[in-house]
Amino acid sequence: MKWLLPAMLVTVAACSEEAAHANAQCPTLANYSDAFLDSDFYRGWQHLQRGEYPTENCRQASPYFLKGVNNSAVFELSTLYLDFCSETPQQDALTKSSIYHSERLATGVDYDEFKWVLDLALCNSPVEQYALGQMLFNGFITDKDVDKGIYFLSLAARQEHVQAQLALSTALLDIGENEVAAQWLAKAQDNGASILSERRTTD
Repeated sequence: MKWLLPAMLVTVAACSEEAAHANAQCPTLANYSDAFLDSDFYRGWQHLQRGEYPTENCRQASPYFLKGVNNSAVFELSTLYLDFCSETPQQDALTKSSIYHSERLATGVDYDEFKWVLDLALCNSPVEQYALGQMLFNGFITDKDVDKGIYFLSLAARQEHVQAQLALSTALLDIGENEVAAQWLAKAQDNGASILSERRTTD
């Protein structure tokens, strides 16, 4: 697998550049139900899009994500974005997240949410890249594909997504890439992931 990592990093950079040009057309709203586009999650996401960087408008968006966790149809996305926007991990919400744990829990993953993850992951959005990476690496909802899982986790991790940095570190450990895994773990901890690391070991 070591031979794959340098090539993967080149591919990641190229893909990110292509995705940047496509962002203006993402997502394809015609693919989603009216209820989804009228949800608190989508309103919160719209606030984030007005910023110059992914977390700039989190203060305005977070109240919508907080409301969204009470709606099973957008629970997963609301939870992942709420955690992404928070300085401290949203443990109560994440304990119920199917994507975070890579197994079907009470809320599951709504069809619109699944389409959104696929759509936005290809639009260079770190939250959805993290979610898709988790799904692929663990074979949750979709077929298991370790290489593609690491690829999407890498995309998100390089955009300073702390959960993705931790997940990437764990994934690399699983395939024996201990040195690179340690580098990503250190990066995550530099970004304030110490609480997240402790929580993962006690779940």
